[in-house]
Amino acid sequence: MDNALAENKLLILYTLNQSKLILTKTQFSNIILECMYINYFELQQYIEELIKTGLVLLDVVHDKEAVVISDQGKSVLGMFQDRIPDRKKKVIDTYLTENINHLIRETTITHEISEGPHGTFQVILSAFENKDELIRISMNVPTKETAEKSVQTWKKESTKIYELLYKELSKKGQ
Repeated sequence: MDNALAENKLLILYTLNQSKLILTKTQFSNIILECMYINYFELQQYIEELIKTGLVLLDVVHDKEAVVISDQGKSVLGMFQDRIPDRKKKVIDTYLTENINHLIRETTITHEISEGPHGTFQVILSAFENKDELIRISMNVPTKETAEKSVQTWKKESTKIYELLYKELSKKGQ
């Protein structure tokens, strides 16, 4: 295996290990493509090779394909991490630090809009912690604009909305 190939695969393992999040295949690909000088097709080939060797696993999270480092992958990374140039690790670490809040929102907050009965729109809003669904709100709204506004508010204020609902629903009877 040539040095560039080995280094790229190690960088993939490093990124998965450093992210501390369960990333969808798309999210992970975007991180690698923004941080490394590698094209999309090579990246997908590397991921498939790492899956075949058991260093990376595919999982389904929130109905999306996710990429996670396996215990074997962590072990290999531990043995060969010193072969990754520090400047490349720093690029990955900086990207993850600067984008962590966005990545967390993407992996923990979901939404769906579909046409409902009688010209209404159904909005489904969910929040997850790891793989566990904390809350799912399903409601019909009169217009697509209202549905989209609900989604935007959910993206920005999901924690506050969850806390408010939790407090109200868990009050003792008066």
